[in-house]
Amino acid sequence: MRRVATLTLLAVLTVCVSARAAVEWQRNYKAALQKAKSENKLVMLDIYAEWCGPCKMLDKNTFSNKDVEARLSNEFIAVKIDLDKSPEAMELAKKFDVNAIPHIVFLDADGKKLSDIVGYIPPDEFLKELDSAAKKAAKK
Repeated sequence: MRRVATLTLLAVLTVCVSARAAVEWQRNYKAALQKAKSENKLVMLDIYAEWCGPCKMLDKNTFSNKDVEARLSNEFIAVKIDLDKSPEAMELAKKFDVNAIPHIVFLDADGKKLSDIVGYIPPDEFLKELDSAAKKAAKK
């Protein structure tokens, strides 16, 4: 009886954990591009700063949304670059014309920009942006 209860508990825990796949955030842009190529995924680059209020709202409301987490985990390589701390941040800010944060850039695995978002965006709108980026990538 004890063994059955243990196995049942393990099965329930496994289902709960797999149902909510946390995003595996990358911190290196070039390594993320390589990973995207090897896994045949798109890239979502989040350029942010710790002091940025809308950036914190994105983390709290949008990136932690279960549907957003699932899509990012399954279809994208997600990269977070701190504008104030990352050595490659200034280079990326120039490359993608970052004038305000948060600035989210969707890219193909070759680093070609598909689209971008500036500012906070709620989960439902963010999911539409993921769809849009995927459609643009499919057309290329």
